[in-house]
Amino acid sequence: MLKKFVSSLLAILLLAGCASGGSAASEKNPGFSAASTAQEIVKDLGLTDSMQELKQKNVVRMFFQGQEDAVTDCSVYRSTDNGNSDTVGVFVTNDNAKVKEYLDAYLKDIKAQTETYFKEEVFKISNAVVEEKDGIVILVIAEDIEKARTTARIFTNN
Repeated sequence: MLKKFVSSLLAILLLAGCASGGSAASEKNPGFSAASTAQEIVKDLGLTDSMQELKQKNVVRMFFQGQEDAVTDCSVYRSTDNGNSDTVGVFVTNDNAKVKEYLDAYLKDIKAQTETYFKEEVFKISNAVVEEKDGIVILVIAEDIEKARTTARIFTNN
């Protein structure tokens, strides 16, 4: 009986260890949460009234062309106002360079779309802030570019 209990407990602990992610990015940034960081950036930039969090599957499709392994954790808020490109994205990854490539492609795509329909948003997209450090990449598209840059740097300690 005790033997079954111990082996069951050991199996549960091993499974819990696997489920915790254990990625190199999370080891570099213990206690870091993409969701709470993104919420804080949205709040700091005063964008709370017009932003909505995207579902994980939509983030992967929209930013990473369906490549689910590009990030280990992420949270993205986009403006709900038609024609407004305000975006806050926080991505935890094992490959910052790869995530930045995907984000560059995303920015090129939305800039091309915006040039046609919402020309006033092109400046914001062209000056999007992308900050990174040790498995964390932050994307901010906002009207106040300097405040966006300063806020992103606070969270990446740059």
